[in-house]
Amino acid sequence: MLRHLGTSPGSAWSTLSTDPQRGRYKLILNLGALVENLRNDTKYVTTFLDAGWTNDVMTVINLIYLGMVSSRVPVLPPFSPMHVGFETENFHFADIFDLPRLRKAIEYPIVEWRDLKDPTGNTQDILGCWSCWALDNPNPRGSRLYYTLHMDVSYTVVPHSARLQNGHTSFWGLAKLGFADGREEALRDAKPRPSGHHRVELLPNERITCFDILYFVAAHDPFEWEREYSPAWRFVGRHARFHPNMVKLAEQYLRRAFGLTEGGPIPKFISMHIRHGDFKGYCGDAPEEHCLAPVSAIAEAVDQVRASLRSQLGISVSSGHVLVTSDEQDPAWWAQIDERGWVHVDHKAERTIEKHGNWFPTFIDAMHQSMGIGFVGTGGSTMSLVALKRVVDWNGGLGVMVEWGVGKYAPKNSNSS
Repeated sequence: MLRHLGTSPGSAWSTLSTDPQRGRYKLILNLGALVENLRNDTKYVTTFLDAGWTNDVMTVINLIYLGMVSSRVPVLPPFSPMHVGFETENFHFADIFDLPRLRKAIEYPIVEWRDLKDPTGNTQDILGCWSCWALDNPNPRGSRLYYTLHMDVSYTVVPHSARLQNGHTSFWGLAKLGFADGREEALRDAKPRPSGHHRVELLPNERITCFDILYFVAAHDPFEWEREYSPAWRFVGRHARFHPNMVKLAEQYLRRAFGLTEGGPIPKFISMHIRHGDFKGYCGDAPEEHCLAPVSAIAEAVDQVRASLRSQLGISVSSGHVLVTSDEQDPAWWAQIDERGWVHVDHKAERTIEKHGNWFPTFIDAMHQSMGIGFVGTGGSTMSLVALKRVVDWNGGLGVMVEWGVGKYAPKNSNSS
């Protein structure tokens, strides 16, 4: 039998067979059902995704951390193209992140869905899973992955004891469900809901514990990814580096943006993520210019970061070494960016989608955001949040968030005291 896991996390490296081209495990023994490819002596945990790429990255990191605290092997689902168009194919974690490096850094085995089930097959698995979402909502959380992974899921709501607060569940409240006594206790008064397709009622699977969503999970405080102590980030997320081939591609774009020679050194720069798209909808009836941060406020933040880099780290960044990423579509706004002497990647001019696919503008922007020594982000954006954490922990840099909101930038009444 092909072995993919040892009896303990420390022994995994001598028993795993890897594909040198992708750095992932060759595990598929049967190209059909998922459950048929699970080892009898190993327990697993997984989830589904469909909340936008950065949120899904955070969910996968939460999944891995949950696997570690529950002594289960995390099975990473592919990313669903919610923000890039549902006609786009799923994208696998190990094709954007350096999974072998992550496994080695945390000393824990990790597999992907495609290692256990052929993503091109059409065999449908009927699986019993847990629903965190239905604790506070009428139904379990939906996902496009049910269809692309050919899964028919029967959900049982997690017990109220797993609830933390503010729509969150706790890592240990969920980890408990992966152990015999915790599972037995949770199922005493529980009733599974019929699966979506075959209307089958199944209790949660014991060998592969699965959850509908793991984004809203925390150890102590809701949204603790925003906190320095976040265990999911500290023990897993900071080790999830981008795949070397992806980094090389991002560096090529970066050199062109800064007008550098091919293969030449990249200077230290300040990266930026200004999110406008869906945030405009939160401004309500207020004029956008009274709600979203104007370029002048963004420039003040850049100056603040540049000054802090100089005073705290002894690093000087040229005024022209500022890279802007944004979902803003207004040419007039971008003209203001150009007037400041800042640079950006024009993915339309670069024909990024035509060359690499729909996912790549997002991937390249995320990598560029993480490469700065300084960072300016948008308050309330998880893409900015994760980028800032990468800049701080990967590069030893620093950054700030630009705040926004209804009336924040409205002119002050000259008659007020």
